[in-house]
Formats: sequence, structure tokens, C-alpha cells
Amino acid sequence: MCLSKVYLREDGGDNLVVEEATGINVDSDGTIEISSMFDENKSIRNYFIKEVDFIKSCTILGRKADI
Repeated sequence: MCLSKVYLREDGGDNLVVEEATGINVDSDGTIEISSMFDENKSIRNYFIKEVDFIKSCTILGRKADI
């Protein structure tokens, strides 16, 4: 089973949001839904998937620029 850590990249640093994510879906409105094995599912808005590293099993989310 492959699990991934999900981080929010802000102010030059990465903050862990979900340690054992089992899935990531992006809704039509851009909301990122993260499901996890043991924690509650999380919904994150105003971010985008910036990077996925399969070797390190991590996903980096970046903040959307204000329009």
C-alpha cells in the first residue's frame, strides 16, 4: 500500500497537513479533498498541487496567487 504525506508550502517552508494520505481529489471548484487512513478527511481551498514526488511519497500544495 502506498501512502503519501501532504504538505502546504508557505513562506519558504513546508508544513505537514496529512501524514498518511490515501487519496487526493480535486473538485470542479478547485477544492482539494484529501482522504487519509486514520485521520478525518480534509478539504483545502485556495491551493493547487505543486509537486508530487513518488520516490519520497509526498505531495506539495502551493497557495494560489490572489487575483
